[in-house]
Amino acid sequence: MPVNLRIRSYKTIAIIFIASLLINVLAIKSTYSQQNCPKVQTSIQSIDETGVKGLSGTSIDTLRDSPFKNYVTILSQQVSAKIDDRAQCHGDLKSSPEVKLFFVYRPLVKYRRLVTSTTAPVAPFNLERTQSNGTRHLDSPWVKLTFSRSPRLVVRAVFLWNERQFLFDQALMSGIRASPTNPLVPIDEPIFEQFVQDYTDSVLLVPSPEAVSAGQTSISKRLPPEILWLFRNASQSTRSPFSGRVDSALRSAVGLAASGYTDLTKALVDQFFASETTESRYESVLDLKDLFTLDRYRIKNLH
Repeated sequence: MPVNLRIRSYKTIAIIFIASLLINVLAIKSTYSQQNCPKVQTSIQSIDETGVKGLSGTSIDTLRDSPFKNYVTILSQQVSAKIDDRAQCHGDLKSSPEVKLFFVYRPLVKYRRLVTSTTAPVAPFNLERTQSNGTRHLDSPWVKLTFSRSPRLVVRAVFLWNERQFLFDQALMSGIRASPTNPLVPIDEPIFEQFVQDYTDSVLLVPSPEAVSAGQTSISKRLPPEILWLFRNASQSTRSPFSGRVDSALRSAVGLAASGYTDLTKALVDQFFASETTESRYESVLDLKDLFTLDRYRIKNLH
């Protein structure tokens, strides 16, 4: 074999050997790096503002089966998946990521019989904002989220399962005009009872269709829009107490809209993690037309 040809052959073998060695070194380094990645510890806490057992705890397994439990399960898994994608080993992750998720069950009415000394106080949930560079925030009636990447990955989120928000969203999507109201906190039982009695007297007990129409116009100026939507969609009868029909309508509304409410919140989380916008803010379900198909959430008929 000519000398030049042998030299070329040796060079080729050397290059192949060096390339193979580099690949093995990189593979070993990658495996070592993955094994030494900071573990993502996700803290999940559900907070019950109803006073009913089975809706609070620090573990999903402790929650009783319900649309709320499904909501907690789906959204906690979604956030965990988003964090796993971002929490790969990088030089700027010097300590374990911190992920805290709060799920708040907020009822429409604060019933006196359910209020105890251990019932969680009802108050607006505002996240303490981290002050590091690159921090991003999402503020909406459904979820509040803050994210920081450096020097430590920190994610904090408050998810609000708010019965009153369910109704307010439906009122807006039905065409009832109203300005966003934050926060939508539970209504005290005596005030809610007054709303029920006012609607009964003004709409259900009047003597003629003309009086019903006039009563609807009048009551719409006195009731909150979400309560007006609920009362109008409850069975319009006085053969039994209207309050019972309202309770039934509320349960139906939350049950029918639960999947859409969850999907809407998922869409907000997806948008947040896909965007680099520092501040994201939504005030009304109508602000989400370009982000989410509202018909997936809209209730067309309660009965």
